[in-house]
Formats: sequence, structure tokens, C-alpha cells
Amino acid sequence: MSVKTTPAQHQSNLRNVYGTFAIEGMTISKDTRRNLDRIGSGQSSYQQVVNELRVKYAKKG
Repeated sequence: MSVKTTPAQHQSNLRNVYGTFAIEGMTISKDTRRNLDRIGSGQSSYQQVVNELRVKYAKKG
């Protein structure tokens, strides 16, 4: 299921995620920010990002 958002809504959603992490005293890496942006902007699906991460970390193991 894909939900279309405007660029302004996408940016607002990202700020909300970053803010929630900051409130909890957590940081988000640049790679995580990039992946969230890719998903939110429709460049990649959630599943594509998960698959890329599985490949990435399987190589490290």
C-alpha cells in the first residue's frame, strides 16, 4: 500500500520522526535519514530498503 504525500507533508513527517528521536535522547544516522527520505519520497519502498540493509549487514557478518 502506497500513501502519496506532498513534499511539504513529507518534510513535516521527517521532522516529526527526528523530533521524536531527539526527545528520547536518540540520534539518527545520515544513512537512516537518507533511507527515511527515500521511503517517504517514494524513491524506494520500505521492503527495498529492508532488503538492502539485510544484504549490507550479511556482508559484515
